[in-house]
Amino acid sequence: MSAKGKSYLSLIIWVISLVAIGAAIGASTETSVDIWYHALNRSPLTPPSYVFSIVWTILYILIAISGWIIWKSQFFLELPTIKKLFIAQMLLNWSWTPLFFGHHLVSLALICLCLIVILVAILIVKSYKNLPAISGLLIPYLLWLTLATHLNFYIWQNNIL
Repeated sequence: MSAKGKSYLSLIIWVISLVAIGAAIGASTETSVDIWYHALNRSPLTPPSYVFSIVWTILYILIAISGWIIWKSQFFLELPTIKKLFIAQMLLNWSWTPLFFGHHLVSLALICLCLIVILVAILIVKSYKNLPAISGLLIPYLLWLTLATHLNFYIWQNNIL
C-alpha cells in the first residue's frame, strides 16, 4: 500500500472510531432520553430528536478529521498544546452524555459543556495560524456546542432550580 493509501486508511480509522464511540455512548443512554428527557420542560429552540443523531454524526466526522490532521502535523511550537486541548475537549465531550442523560446531573453537565466550549474556542484560536483547516472544521462544532449549552442551561433553569 502506498504512503498516501496508508494515510487515507488511518483517516478512515479515525473517523470510524470517533463516530462509533459517540454512537456507543449515545446508545448507552437511549432509554433515559426516551423517558426522562422527553418529560422535561425544554427550550423552544430544541430541535426535533432525529436532528441530534444527524448533527452529532456530522460533527464527530469533522472532529475526527481535525484530530487526524493534528496528529499527522509536523511539529510546531503550539502543537503539543493543541493536542492536549483536543484530548481534553474530547474526554469532556464523551463525559457529557452520561452525566446528562445517564445520571441526570444537569448542573455538572452544564459545567462540562461550558468547559468544552472554552477548550474548543481556544483550540480554534491556537490552531488558526499553523492549522487553519482545524479552525474551519471545528467552527460548526463550536456553534452546536453553544446551542447545546443554551439547551442544557434552559433545562437546568426550568426543571432543576
